Amino acid sequence: MMNKKNKLFGALLAFAFTGILFTSCEEQTPPGLDLGGGAKVADSSFVAPIQAKQDKVIFIEELTGVDCANCPKAYTAIKNMSAANPGRILSVGLHPPSSGFTEPIPGKSKYDFRHPKVDDIAKKLGGVGALPAGSLNREKNSNDKFFDSDYNAWISRVTPWLSQTTPVNLKVESFYAADNNTCEVVTQIAFTEDVTTDMFLTIYVVEDDIKDYQNDGGFKNPDYKHQHVFRESITSVAGSSLNYADKNAGTVLQKRIEFTPVTEGDNGWNLDNCHIIAFVHKSGTDQAIVHAQDVNLK
Repeated sequence: MMNKKNKLFGALLAFAFTGILFTSCEEQTPPGLDLGGGAKVADSSFVAPIQAKQDKVIFIEELTGVDCANCPKAYTAIKNMSAANPGRILSVGLHPPSSGFTEPIPGKSKYDFRHPKVDDIAKKLGGVGALPAGSLNREKNSNDKFFDSDYNAWISRVTPWLSQTTPVNLKVESFYAADNNTCEVVTQIAFTEDVTTDMFLTIYVVEDDIKDYQNDGGFKNPDYKHQHVFRESITSVAGSSLNYADKNAGTVLQKRIEFTPVTEGDNGWNLDNCHIIAFVHKSGTDQAIVHAQDVNLK
């Protein structure tokens, strides 16, 4: 017959086992996460049924400038590709401060689209060279360069990727609170197959339909509409790590990031024209973008 001590040990063991089973079904937080001060959980993970794979979305990071005469032609190439492949191609216009072609046109420009983080982004991808140039999915071209200045050939590089799916599904939501001008971006990264390489998530804020001067083929066009202008990276430009949990098929990682949009000053954003672009990518020598999605900020 079991004595009282053995009964107590058995009960404690059963309770502990039940707790482990329960915990395995609950949302998990990564080790080292600071939950002090009542802060929301920023990163979490859980396991769910494996989702059907989404089609791969291509992301183009275009180096451009307001005094670059050929830059509108490069954007037209992107616009035509996007129109021919709805929902499959996203882009951002990067105005690097280190290029003389990005300086506002004296006495004419109303805005300054330059941002110091753009130089940091460009440095990650080999630095700022001739404008215009585009990094297509952060895949190197035949010259072993991330930035490709042959915008007429971009479509030939993009086309094969349009038939691909992705090992990670991506869902992006944006919740804007006008009363205190805060925005929370919630992303879910669902693995559709096992992934062993390190993965990172980067999130940009971009703005469309900004009317201002642009050197368009030598003509200083005062009514040019600048599209997909980089406004901010709400993650580090190196990306936010997705390596805090196992990246197995069925694992879903969630990131919540809160930030304050810039609504004051000469370069204040028109939030009605802003959207969020989130993309999952590798790091190091191979920085390939695996998938991207976007959503309106408001």
